[in-house]
Amino acid sequence: MRGSKRDYAKMEELYTLYEQRVYHVAYAVLHNVQQAEDAVQETFLTLYQRLKELRKLDEEELKRYILRIAKNKAIDSYRKNRRHGEFLNEYQRETKDAVDENVEEWERSFLSEVQIDELLTNLTDSNRRVFKYKIFYNLSYTEIADLMGIAETNVRKQFERARKKVVQFMRGGQINGCKELKPNG
Repeated sequence: MRGSKRDYAKMEELYTLYEQRVYHVAYAVLHNVQQAEDAVQETFLTLYQRLKELRKLDEEELKRYILRIAKNKAIDSYRKNRRHGEFLNEYQRETKDAVDENVEEWERSFLSEVQIDELLTNLTDSNRRVFKYKIFYNLSYTEIADLMGIAETNVRKQFERARKKVVQFMRGGQINGCKELKPNG
């Protein structure tokens, strides 16, 4: 992103004036320092992208606009984290049932977040996007279809394919020739 000195000066001014308020809004939603800092960063990135719109707002409108963006970014982050946690919990529950009573093997079978990210890179780009939108962002099939510009039935099929590959991987199978990841242990 390239901008003029005027743009950078305006962003510096906004950051100085609103960084603490944005942080407090994000922290109130997330209750996590690092996630709140990430939400602050995302908020100011969005503000930079919308800088022309900001110039038209008076001081009070600008404040409300910035804090609304901060709140929305924090809520998005919260939803993503919640969905990611639900996905991991469901996986862990299925794994526990499959392992029966062998607790030691069960503990080794958990996937790390890095391994889940690596697994998702083995899906096609389109399937990965659909899977992430559905699981991590909790979007409906209709919302995903609108976002990606494809038919809702196509979204459903892609999600089902991605879900099957993920489940197949979790049960220890290799996915279409991709390297098998080792569970933690």
